[in-house]
Amino acid sequence: MGILGGWTISSLHLRSKTRPRQHRRPNFLLVTFAAISFAVPLSAAQALTEEEVDAVASVTTVVIGQGLQKGDIEAQREWNPGSGVIVARDGNTYYVLTALHVVRTRETVYGIRTSDGEVHFVDDVNTQDNIIPLGEEVGEFGETIGGYDLATISFESDRDYPVAVIGNAQNLQPGDPIYISGWPNPDDASARRMRETVSGTLTAIRSPSEDGGYSLLYSNETQRGMSGGPVFDRNGELIGIHGRGRGREDIYCLDPQLSLENSCGMQSVHFVMQIQRRGLNLAFEMPPVDPEVIAAGLENIERADTIEDIYAAFTFDLKSLLRDGPSGGCGSLLLGDPCERL
Repeated sequence: MGILGGWTISSLHLRSKTRPRQHRRPNFLLVTFAAISFAVPLSAAQALTEEEVDAVASVTTVVIGQGLQKGDIEAQREWNPGSGVIVARDGNTYYVLTALHVVRTRETVYGIRTSDGEVHFVDDVNTQDNIIPLGEEVGEFGETIGGYDLATISFESDRDYPVAVIGNAQNLQPGDPIYISGWPNPDDASARRMRETVSGTLTAIRSPSEDGGYSLLYSNETQRGMSGGPVFDRNGELIGIHGRGRGREDIYCLDPQLSLENSCGMQSVHFVMQIQRRGLNLAFEMPPVDPEVIAAGLENIERADTIEDIYAAFTFDLKSLLRDGPSGGCGSLLLGDPCERL
């Protein structure tokens, strides 16, 4: 059996994978649907400071939102962007893990804003291969979710973006510190948005709920817009995805009483298991977190964590994008720049 950051992966084929780049990239775990397993020696992860965890969060957390057209905001059409985290890369294809309800609308155009300020166009009109749901909404308005409230959404880029290290919440104990990163929506619908890392502690780990597969309860006080954002442990490793804020007596994640004082999410280990069952090949970053990722996050944090006008950033000429762009999207949009054919 292979050991990843203290947790066991059985029936997986694990091999190191490297790609040329200007500076060192850590090895990857390539997860394939194969009945081959062996022990993989890993260095012990070391606890990071809160500032270092925040730096990791800064360079791996993204904003996900439907593309806007001119006049949408003035017409006060509902627009609720969410958060996500980059978890894998295959060549120029990046995979972002988020909550299923963040990308619940299909056959539309999404934008993914990365830490360099670039907004990447994702075409879910001409092809539905860019979004992979790991659960299914049930009911006319998706009142419940069968399976996991998780999905991946992929985008294309030749730029070098850091990938989050996969960890395991089962290594934690109640009271251990955890951190949630995301892009909260301000109450006044301000165009200026800022990413936040909210600290808290683990309250409990339960069996996955029937509605959404929630299993993590934590004290972190979250806000709307942070759904789909990463949950990190003290080592800067991704242990889960945030899904819901504190509940009410009639709407809760796991335990009705605990949910009144706790937010909830899904474990990253369950995401890995779902990927395995679907026979998908994704390369996951091995612990520990690369110090160069931390350094990059600290250096670029002001630019990465501020969007001066999110409405302008996500306003696309959708008809032109769909007409001119290839099936997987036309690449990316630097704020204010037109989409050009690759």
